[in-house]
Amino acid sequence: MVDIHTHILYGVDDGSDSKEVSKYLLDQAKANNITKILLTPHQNEETNNIEELKSKFDSFIEEFKDYGIEFYLGSEIYYYDKMLDDLDNNKLLTLNNTKYVLLEFSTLIETDIKGIVYDTFMRGYNPIIAHIERYTYLKLEDYYEIKGQGALIQVNSKSFLNKAYKKQLKYLLKNNLIDFISSDCHGKNRDIDFVEAKALISKKYPEQYDRLFNDIPDFIK
Repeated sequence: MVDIHTHILYGVDDGSDSKEVSKYLLDQAKANNITKILLTPHQNEETNNIEELKSKFDSFIEEFKDYGIEFYLGSEIYYYDKMLDDLDNNKLLTLNNTKYVLLEFSTLIETDIKGIVYDTFMRGYNPIIAHIERYTYLKLEDYYEIKGQGALIQVNSKSFLNKAYKKQLKYLLKNNLIDFISSDCHGKNRDIDFVEAKALISKKYPEQYDRLFNDIPDFIK
């Protein structure tokens, strides 16, 4: 199983703040049968810190090389006006040095996600929308249009425990619109738990189970 959205790389953002917390999260990852993990620290207009992240990633994989998990580096990019220019100028991390980018948007300020997805795709990138269920200003039909503009959709595993997202997740699953279910883990208070998501999907949407939990995405093959 693959987790494409995590904040396990310690000491770089609001995720894990120590080797011990990262170890705790990796223990949980193993308990959830995760064998490949993308480390996706936050990046935004103020944190174009690629060399620092690469250095910390190299140290991380050396520290945890005997864990039986394959690690890959990327980032979760909070959208800003010059983001595409910064991507073109190699100031931001894509997922495993491919053309796939994990994009985050404001949950409070209504954002033209469809337009941004279109622009990103037309510049040659493959946008993955992080935790799309959190953008509650989106209408249900917007999910189809976002996919139609070239995006892939990621939702968080623990959102299946949150009644506030029940309508969105049901719609996304019913219409086969989810591409990735990820932990978005940050630490001991936001850890890794796929139990509820796996139970629901195996019971109500079994035809999607293998695709969502067993397939390996192209950008880490």
